[in-house]
Amino acid sequence: MALSRWNPWNDLFDLQSQVDQLFQSVTGGGSRQGNGASEFMNLPVDVRQSDSEFVIEASVPGFKPDEVEVTFDDGVLTIRGQRTERHEATQGEYVRRERRVSSVYRQIGLPAEVRADEIQASFDNGVLRISVPRAQKAQPKRIAVTTGGGEERQHQVIDAQPEQGNAQSQS
Repeated sequence: MALSRWNPWNDLFDLQSQVDQLFQSVTGGGSRQGNGASEFMNLPVDVRQSDSEFVIEASVPGFKPDEVEVTFDDGVLTIRGQRTERHEATQGEYVRRERRVSSVYRQIGLPAEVRADEIQASFDNGVLRISVPRAQKAQPKRIAVTTGGGEERQHQVIDAQPEQGNAQSQS
């Protein structure tokens, strides 16, 4: 019997995906809108995390970098894409037309503090790759423990407002 380590973030991402799918089924996402000229597509993503960053990859084939917008606000990364129809002068009528104007939209809640000003996005062969650096966690600090022997110790006390050049007093 193999044991696997449980990661609560996986459950959160699964829930996010299920809510997205439910929302799309209720609002008609993923189906043709209006006269069939526009289509909304589900944007599947892969999210990886390490101690230093989150890496989000989304397949957006057919989109150009200037047709995709990535924003980050209040812990939520948003990806929007809008591909517009190009009108070309061609001869004849379509017998079959499956390539349509389409939009993609996805929001991803990130479960940790990030350095928003250092987020980077790149586009390569239809794959959008977003690198989201994580903020440094507060590192534990070791505090020295001293012995408190029975003898009295002299402590220096510095007054908040020194009186006529007397900044220190002994107690």
